[in-house]
Amino acid sequence: MLGKHENITLALALDPAGAVRALEILDYRESYGGKVRDPAWRAQFTGKRDGAPLALGQDIRNNSGGTLSARHVADGVRRLLATDRIVFAPH
Repeated sequence: MLGKHENITLALALDPAGAVRALEILDYRESYGGKVRDPAWRAQFTGKRDGAPLALGQDIRNNSGGTLSARHVADGVRRLLATDRIVFAPH
């Protein structure tokens, strides 16, 4: 996904029920806003499921100097959780 100017590559590990086990930032190319790599910031996503609130500044802490990167990571997690539900949930 796109940060402010550069791509952010991430990996999301889910448990069998579809909850986030871990979020890893594999490649962060921006020169600022790198707090999205911080383990404490990434840990906010642990346990989140599809439909869980992920609003930046409310449910997920904002990163000063990296608002767009933080917002885009949260949006990416939201999209990946929805994709997991649509593709892998029993129908």
